[in-house]
Formats: sequence, C-alpha cells, structure tokens
Amino acid sequence: MNKIFHIGSTFKAFEEGDDLHIAGMASTNSADRVGDVIETEAWTKGGLQNYLNNPVILFNHDYNQPIGRAITLGTNDNGLQLKAKIAKSAGHVGELIKEGVLGAFSVGFRVKDAEYMTETDGYKIKDAELLEVSVVTVPANQAATFSLAKSFNSESEYEEFKKSFKTEDSVEEKHILNIQETEDKVTVEFEKHSETESMPKDLSQVEVQEKTMSDIDIDAIVAAAVEKTATAMAMKDAERKAEEQTRLEAEQKAAEDAQVQKAAEEARIVTAVSSGTEKLMADVEAKMSEKDANHMEVVKQFEKELSEKSDEIEKMRDSKRVFADRGEKSSFTEDDMVNAHILGVVTNKGLEGTKFGRSILEKATNNTAGVRLPASASDDFETTVSTAIERDIELELVLDPLFRKIQMNAASMVIPTMPDSGYAEWLSANAAGTGAGAAPKGNLGSRDEASPGANAGVTLGSKVLTVEKLVSKSFMANETEEDAIMPVLPLIREAMVRAHARAIEHSILQAGSTEVVNAGGQNGLIKLATDDSKVLDAGASAGAGSVTATTAQLLNMRQAMGKYGRRPSDVVYIVSLDAYYDMLDDPEFQDVNLVGSDRATKISGEIGQAYGSPIIVCDEFTGGKTANKVWGVAVNARNFLVPVLRGVTVESDYEVANQQRVLVATQRRGFDQMFAAAGQVVAHKW
Repeated sequence: MNKIFHIGSTFKAFEEGDDLHIAGMASTNSADRVGDVIETEAWTKGGLQNYLNNPVILFNHDYNQPIGRAITLGTNDNGLQLKAKIAKSAGHVGELIKEGVLGAFSVGFRVKDAEYMTETDGYKIKDAELLEVSVVTVPANQAATFSLAKSFNSESEYEEFKKSFKTEDSVEEKHILNIQETEDKVTVEFEKHSETESMPKDLSQVEVQEKTMSDIDIDAIVAAAVEKTATAMAMKDAERKAEEQTRLEAEQKAAEDAQVQKAAEEARIVTAVSSGTEKLMADVEAKMSEKDANHMEVVKQFEKELSEKSDEIEKMRDSKRVFADRGEKSSFTEDDMVNAHILGVVTNKGLEGTKFGRSILEKATNNTAGVRLPASASDDFETTVSTAIERDIELELVLDPLFRKIQMNAASMVIPTMPDSGYAEWLSANAAGTGAGAAPKGNLGSRDEASPGANAGVTLGSKVLTVEKLVSKSFMANETEEDAIMPVLPLIREAMVRAHARAIEHSILQAGSTEVVNAGGQNGLIKLATDDSKVLDAGASAGAGSVTATTAQLLNMRQAMGKYGRRPSDVVYIVSLDAYYDMLDDPEFQDVNLVGSDRATKISGEIGQAYGSPIIVCDEFTGGKTANKVWGVAVNARNFLVPVLRGVTVESDYEVANQQRVLVATQRRGFDQMFAAAGQVVAHKW
C-alpha cells in the first residue's frame, strides 16, 4: 500500500541578518504514545535523495505555494534534523512565522520497510522516503508524535496495512511468567510460543487458558504501580519542601542573630560613651569643689582631656559605622544618584547635607560601586541627573523623536541653510571660465563671481534658531523631613517628567494656535499649516459626530503637500484618538503588526501605516469631533529641527508667604523649520 504519512512537529524561528530561518527535529527515534518508532537509519538508505534534489518548503502541503528551501537536512543521534530558509517573497506567511503565529511543520513520508512489534502493537520503521516538508497552521500531531493508525481512513484499511509487514514469526502468543513490582515501575515477563506450538488439542484447553488469563488483571497491576509511583513522588516532593523550609528557617535565624549582635554592639558603644562622659563630669565636679582650686587651670586641664576623649569617641563612632554597614550592599544605581540629588534640592541641604546623599557619595568615593566619584561630585551628579530625567522625558514623547535635533551653543544661533533644491547645471567639459585660455574648469569654473547672473550659483541662506525656557513646578510643605520625602521622590520625578513631556508635545502640535495651553514663542504644526492655508475641511456641521476620518483623507493631505509629499517615507501622519478609532475599520489602514518594517518598532507611538507612511496617534488634539477642530496633520519631518541648548536642571526655592518649598525643573529647547515653504505641513479638520 503506497500510503503517505505525516509527522507533526514544532520548530524555532530565528533571524540571521536580514534572512528568516526555521529549524527543528522533523522526526525522533523515540517511540510515540502508541508505540510507533522511526529509526534514524530509516532515513540513511536513500530515502532523502529525491527530496534533496529539490528541497522546497511548502505552506500547508500545497505544492503551488512554496515559501522557502531547506538548507541543511540530515540525521543525528536523535533522528532527522531540518533547517530551512524562508523566502522574502513568502509575504504574510513569513510575518506570521516571525510573530510566532505559525510555529509547526509537517513532514510527509512513505514507509518502504517496517517491522511489526507485537509487544507494543506498533511499527518499527526501517526504511522511509521523505516526500515533502510544509509549514502548517495545524500540524498532524502537536506533540511531535505520530501514529500510523491515525493516517488511515478506516480500521479495515489499517489492518490490511498491518498484514503487509507481519511475519509468521511475529504471530506469537504470550504467557505471563512473572510480574515484578518495584517502587517506580512494573515489569511483566512473558513466555513466547509460536502459533503452531500453542494450538490446543481440543476446545477444553482453550476454555482453561482463557480462564487462567482472565484471572490476571493487568490493568489493575499497572494502576497500582502508577499509584505507588505517584505516592513516592509526592513523598520526595514533601521531603524537598521540608528541607527548603529548614534552610529558610536557618537563614532567618542567622539574620535575627546578626541583628541581635548588631544591637548589642551598638548598645556597648553607647554604654561606653555614656560611661566615659559620666566619669568625666564627676571628675570636673570634684575638682571644682576644691576650695583653693584655680578655675582656669581646671578648665584648661579638662579641655585637654575632652580633646583626647573626642578622638576616642570618634574612633568608636567609626567602628559603629563600619559595623552597621557590614551586610549592606555597597553598590548604588543611577536612580539612587537621581534621588540623592533631588532630595538635596528639595531639603535645601545639598547633596552632602542629607544622610542618603552622604551614603551615596561615600560609596562612590570608596569605589565600592561601578562608578568612582570624588567626595565633591555635585557636578557629576547633576550631569547624571539631567541625563536620566531627559531620558525619562524622551520615553514619554511621541512627536519629538520624529524630528532632527541640533545642539545649540547659545540661546540664539545662526546656521547656514540651503534653499529648496533647484536644478544642477549642464556645462561643457571644456567650458571656459574667467580669464584667458580654454582649460576645462567644469561647473564651478563657469561661475562669474564678478558679474553674478543666471549661472552664478545658489546663494546660501541663514536661519536663526532660538530656544526658550521650559519650566515645571512641584510644591512641598517646608516641615517635611528627609525620611518622609524619600518614599515620594519617584512621584516627584514622575510628575516632573510628565509635565515636561506634555508641554513639549503640545507646543510641537499647537504652539501659536488658538488651542495652545502652554504659550511659547515658536509656532507648532497646526499654526504653520494655517498660515500657509493648508488646512483641509471635512465639511462637518457644528457638533456633527457622524463624520468619519478615513485614510483617503490622509492621502488628500499628502497630495496637498505637493513635492514635499512625493516620498511616502518622508511623510508622517499625526492623528487624534477619535480619528484613529475611525480608521481601524478602514481597509487601507495597516495595523502596526502587519507593517513588517523596522520603522514600526523605532517610532514610539506608531499605530499603523497608510499608503506607505507611518501614522502616529497623539492626545494633544483638542475639541474631539467638533466642527473646525483639527484632527490630523501630515508633515515632512525632514524639514524641521528641534534646537536644544541644555538639559534639565533642578532647583528649589522657599516661599515664605506660603510656607512651602517649590521644586523647579527647567530646560532650554525649541522647534522650527529649516526654511519656510508652503506644503511642508498640511492639517485636516472636522
């Protein structure tokens, strides 16, 4: 019978460079749950040769849908191993493999030689021919096992297949000789006889034999062994848990003993200091009570003794400090540095004025952490704090990462700009320039700087970039102690970060418009589009919530950009939350999971694409679905800059009238066009 069988298995997908690969075991030489076995040698008798002539990987066993090729195929100690490369033209199948939606393959093969095993009622396959390999949605067997019986349409068909591989020697009758039961398994010993030897002489023998066999309940024996094995495993698990509990109790006791020892040491130090002080005071009173005592001499004498005692006390304090730090972690994190700096600012004590700040400085100075800092490392801490807060702000931003940043060296800086590209000039290679002779000078040589004309070239322009100060404030009662401030430092930091992030996003989108919340001198995208008369109208009536934003309207915005919308990769769509929900049902809207580009993972906030351009959702649009409210912007991000003068600086001041301390975070930045030109940004309103 020429029957094709399938083995279902799982594979691992991985990327090497720009290529997608899958790899796994096509089959193993271990028995499956019904006793069928494929020997490793079954694949080494020429059964792979035909497939290796054209090692195509299919999708769902469809010969009309190839998706890759096998690059390695061979056997090891475990069975048949396969590695394949998925073609880039596989399209959505490749994307589903990357995302883990498709993670199984099915191997089709034909049995050429097999041995029927009566003890398992299964087959030992000795020779097989590999026909095809497919990536499948539902494998024949998810557990990487297979059963020959499952591949037949009926039981009679399977029985006929059995006969083709059964031999006379395999037709045996088994008598149970011995049953051995151990803690974790049951061994049944059989006596084998050929069919002719076991034939009874009369029917009475058959009845006796059947009765004898029925007296032995194999299922009961196996069930008892399973129960006993489970009991043994439960006992071992209980012993393991008891040992773990004993270990934890020992560790807890050791920690408690260490704490008691620490407390005793501290008490000893305090007692020693107190005893020394009391004795010194008693001596002073005794000396002063003498009738003829010279008070000044007594004072000088005891000043000397106090100086000696102070040295002793300081040494005892150092000993106490060392003892207290024993078992504590000596390392610190960047968050610790940020918290120490903010705590010093909030309390107006500086970095070295708080206990927490001193502990961080001590660890850094002693090189007990990964960063070594001097004891007066306030500037280094401020730099670290500024960098950390800036990074936190960047993680909150959606619009800002779209544009290029330029580092400023002053609040106002002039940069040269090139106007929008015109045409290059075609000149003869021997074109004469100024002066005598005909030496080839090309384009530059043809420019007459003395008499500028049509060929004098393009004059560079200039752009004045400016930055403005962005300020956030946090307030705290003046009576708040250091220990009470520590738990709320992350909240203070988060509030500071969110305030700056929202202001930056809002200014990029709304600055200069009627909807601006936080005023600033720069103009945002909506203001620029309005000034250039590049605001499209959806034709909604006032309060009409039935108007739907569509990808077609996004395309209209890009069309209105003219030459600045020519390249889809240069255009970014920024839409409101309402518009985003409208587009989810739009057939031209591509969810971020279907984009299949690196851009989708690099831009924070990208929720999809339309016509090759990314779509960013931003919550700084105002008004909802209200007539004349802007819901979307299309912008050529290459033509905008974000000038930055300095990072975040944290300061504090005390308001006497309000009896509170204000925490102020500032930075200097801006937003501007490289050169002004209509079409760089287009908006759309309801």
